[in-house]
Amino acid sequence: MNSGDAAEAVRILAGGDSMEMLADAAEAANYVGDIPALVEIGRRALAHPPGFLRDVVAGIGARLDDGGGAELLRGALARTGELREAAEFLWASAAASYLGEADVSAELVGRAGRVARVSGMVGQLPVVLEFVSTGERLRGRLAESEAVAEEGLALAREAGYTNSEAAHLANLAVVAALRGQEESCREHARRALAIAVPHRVGLRAGVASYALAMLDLGLGRYDAAHARFTALAAAGHPTVVWRTAPDRVEAAVAAGEPEAAREALDGLERWAANAGTPESRASLLRCRALVDGDAALFEEAARLHGEPFEAARTALLHGERLRRTHRPGQARGRLRSALETFTRLRAEPWARRASGELRAAGEAAGDVPEADPAAALTPQELRIARLVAEGASSKDVAARLFLSPRTVEYHLYKIYPKLGITSRTELARLL
Repeated sequence: MNSGDAAEAVRILAGGDSMEMLADAAEAANYVGDIPALVEIGRRALAHPPGFLRDVVAGIGARLDDGGGAELLRGALARTGELREAAEFLWASAAASYLGEADVSAELVGRAGRVARVSGMVGQLPVVLEFVSTGERLRGRLAESEAVAEEGLALAREAGYTNSEAAHLANLAVVAALRGQEESCREHARRALAIAVPHRVGLRAGVASYALAMLDLGLGRYDAAHARFTALAAAGHPTVVWRTAPDRVEAAVAAGEPEAAREALDGLERWAANAGTPESRASLLRCRALVDGDAALFEEAARLHGEPFEAARTALLHGERLRRTHRPGQARGRLRSALETFTRLRAEPWARRASGELRAAGEAAGDVPEADPAAALTPQELRIARLVAEGASSKDVAARLFLSPRTVEYHLYKIYPKLGITSRTELARLL
């Protein structure tokens, strides 16, 4: 599963009857995007006694079968406080994802990453970091997502985990897309697809293709973005399809394809029917606002958002709608807020779009905040800085990142002047 044909892994693992074997088979099937296999494995899991792992696997299968399974998945999430292992937190993250709660999923993979580092799971750390990088991106922490992906990529190559390598390359492609780094995005996506396609790792192939679609969307190539998102939805990987639905809605509306936008919204409505978090609700409301033309829904979405990048996207779309309906005074505040966030996150094409809209609304962009201070650090420096900011000693950081304490101190010596600080206390306050 880490380095070979993922579909062959499904075939082999599905031959077992234990709950652990079925869970491994479900994991492999999810990498492939094999919905019939996930449904069948879920049915077989129901023959086992109730428990956290059984409920997640069975719930995912039911969710993909007839839209059921929400009660099983919600019950599994209710037991999160009992979890101790990184793999368990990843399964909990999967449960949240299949309930349409990407924000909860991202929080849980963060916990998986922390557990994996503390427990010294060297062998599985590259795989865990695949999901941690994705989670950081979903939370709008682009610099952190890039740093984790760079770390995971190095570890995957060292371990010979080619499928994990594809995952990290795909994540790097998405971050590059959001920053408008076209050459880097295309190269990372090309290398990811060169591994994922022949190894039949549909999840990672889908993420790499998503990066190319987001590149087009961010750069204003709406027809191309719409075509890519349409192809992505047709590919059928369930996680990729639902998570890209808000982007598909935006691309379809911008490309003048209202029927396609409505279709994507309908799919998102079905998937998010059991989602209960403010962030999932905000995403759905933004899509409804785009399709139905109801500006009040943008306002409601803005009140619910907690993730900075998604909040800025909603503000930008709302501001655009207000300006084009001849309400530039109301548009300017939303557009200014979007510009500030995109600039801080170094999401340059989105910042340019917000700046252009702001000028069209009658206001010069003026002074905007500098980019996130983390942007001044290399990926390795950022990983060290984050851990130190969380209170870890140099010895702890060294153990978690497989470095020597002296190397950690050397990096801190370079980090402090880059950030204009002189102590760990200031570092914690800044990051």
